[in-house]
Amino acid sequence: VKNDTVIFSKGYGVRDVRTNEPVNENTNFMIASCSKAFTTASIARLVDQGKLKWDDPVIKYLPYFQMYDPWVTKEMTIRDLVTHRSGLATFSGDILWLGSTYDKNEVIKRAQYLKPTSSFRSRYGYQNIMYSVAGEVIEAVSDTNWHDYIKHNFFEPLGMTRSNTSIKVMKELGNNAWPHRNVNGNVVAHSDYYSIETVAPAGAINSNVKDMAQWIRLQLNKGKLGDKRIFSERQSNEMWANSMFIGNNNYGLGWFISYNNGKRVLNHGGGMPGMISDVTIIPEEKFGMVILSNYETGMVNAIRNYIMDVMMNVEPKDYNKIMLENLSRRLENFEKENRRREEVRVKNTKPSLPLEKYCGTYEDKMYGKAEVSLKEGKLFLQFVPSPTFRGELKHYHFDQFYIDWDDEFLTRGWIKFDMNFNGEIKQFTIEVPNSPDFIFTELLFEKIK
Repeated sequence: VKNDTVIFSKGYGVRDVRTNEPVNENTNFMIASCSKAFTTASIARLVDQGKLKWDDPVIKYLPYFQMYDPWVTKEMTIRDLVTHRSGLATFSGDILWLGSTYDKNEVIKRAQYLKPTSSFRSRYGYQNIMYSVAGEVIEAVSDTNWHDYIKHNFFEPLGMTRSNTSIKVMKELGNNAWPHRNVNGNVVAHSDYYSIETVAPAGAINSNVKDMAQWIRLQLNKGKLGDKRIFSERQSNEMWANSMFIGNNNYGLGWFISYNNGKRVLNHGGGMPGMISDVTIIPEEKFGMVILSNYETGMVNAIRNYIMDVMMNVEPKDYNKIMLENLSRRLENFEKENRRREEVRVKNTKPSLPLEKYCGTYEDKMYGKAEVSLKEGKLFLQFVPSPTFRGELKHYHFDQFYIDWDDEFLTRGWIKFDMNFNGEIKQFTIEVPNSPDFIFTELLFEKIK
């Protein structure tokens, strides 16, 4: 979008490698965390209407809300929820919702057991669950759930006719992109979509470049599209203001804020298994763009950076080469870690106890239960709330095992069992060093049965 006009809108490649149906400008993708700016725009609209303030305490609207620290519970504001300064680590608690059977209320309730890794408001930590809480605030003051609020206040007035907040609806509409991944150098379709609807305000929107161009026009026009005013210019400025520092950059209200050749750039990316998205706007240039992909690739960032350079009359770098080098380094680090683990492995050891002694039900206070069982002489681990988080435990050394998960999204993990002084298994901890989004090290499973 340039000067309030859509100057380019096109699809490339295929929706699904199994069918080879082409992508076009109406093909829906999961935009994932690019949805966060819709959530903050919803709050901005409610602020305009005098129904709440950014710096109101969360517990004013959600008395049941709790953080690990009672003082933080009392002090947490709506602005804190959406600026990633809760004190929690990046992606902390995401294991509660991605692939799990918990509903949104259970996820929010269990988040009180997440231990902070920094003091309140002192350090950036990207948080999806806090955005889910923000969605509950919207419902509390508007008597409209987040899904309907987005539909009636954004999709409908902006003419975003194919946009939705449900995987089920997206499938029914048709012309939707299927998620893909790389398996040994081959592009392979995922078995299904991973739903983010449990924490919908953090990333549940499915959309296409035609619809998202309307969203970009609204942003560049500071809350107005044609004769429709969705939120005020004052609230637009509020959302674009620096709220939390991240190194040399900042986070506003649902937007990352950086500077490119002296010009402010507002941006947000989105990522789900098999899907990468990006929305970028440069207000000074009256320019914005959206890129949606159904493959886990740095190409999205390469395209974005190239287009930004072209639009600002800067000689483009070879971003394709840069992103490919970044990917190669990342994959090499994965392999390096796997090799290191094999090098430090103590050969010719055995588990301290018969395998049946490791079996039982274990529980992490925050996450819930996991079960270890013995089948045909082999140990298996099953995370109860997450049906696909399972796999065979293969002996590594001493009382440590490794697991190659059945879930195609997860990378190899290591499990360490610990005993009490009576020689009984007491608990286990888990590391998944190359995990894309989960912090397994925040889990401590204690044996309860």
